Amino acid sequence: MIKFTYDNNFIGTNQKQRINLIRILICDDSELFASQLRAAVEASMEKRSIKVKIHEFHSAEEIGAEVLASCDIAFLDIDFKGKDYNGIDIARRLRTLRSDAVIIFISNYIEYAPAGYEVQAFRYILKNEMPQKLEANVDQIMAHLQTERSNIKIQSNGEILDVPIQNILFIESMGHTLMLHMMPEGRAKAANHTCYSTLAKMEADLKDCGFLRIHKSYLVNMRHIKTLNCNEARLTDGTQLSVGSKKYSECKKQYLLWRGQQ
Repeated sequence: MIKFTYDNNFIGTNQKQRINLIRILICDDSELFASQLRAAVEASMEKRSIKVKIHEFHSAEEIGAEVLASCDIAFLDIDFKGKDYNGIDIARRLRTLRSDAVIIFISNYIEYAPAGYEVQAFRYILKNEMPQKLEANVDQIMAHLQTERSNIKIQSNGEILDVPIQNILFIESMGHTLMLHMMPEGRAKAANHTCYSTLAKMEADLKDCGFLRIHKSYLVNMRHIKTLNCNEARLTDGTQLSVGSKKYSECKKQYLLWRGQQ
């Protein structure tokens, strides 16, 4: 559990919420492998007392938008024989509907691995290594989901709020005040929040939650970085933020390391 030590206007702890149901997508053109993977995933989740709903498909044409939109975890084959698409194409569709879904690519071919960065794949696993690696990967996936679904508690305008970490775009320092810029929900305008604290304290407490200090005034949620270069970071909502010239080399290193761990 992450403990926050903010002054009186920033309260709180990272609240761990029990995950009651995980929705999983498996898509592989080998019915035998898909069936074996499904059985292994079900057994692994049952050991952890986690309820799952698994959708199993053998071609992308069968996967509807409703399934993709509800997907928490996706196990995707890369190479679909006789098709004009691959697993990366399925992942792109998924990303348009669920930016926070955990994507695991499974393939017989290691040369596809670099393509996974485009869609922020969590892991890339060779099929012949899946039986040995599944358990460790499930542990890592659940730890990741737990962090994604965690909240921070702040006092804003006299009201105590639970703010989902994954919905924070970036945090901006404005003197002794911090502005939490939030992702918009649906068509509604984003409801941003303010609290009294320092960016240095926030950076220290969110260091294990995927946040990157790109500038003396900005702490960015790496989940929402679309591009990062020596001048600016462009976020998924179109926001452009300046990158400190002295920080870029270290920022790039941390960002690439974080992406490699996803």
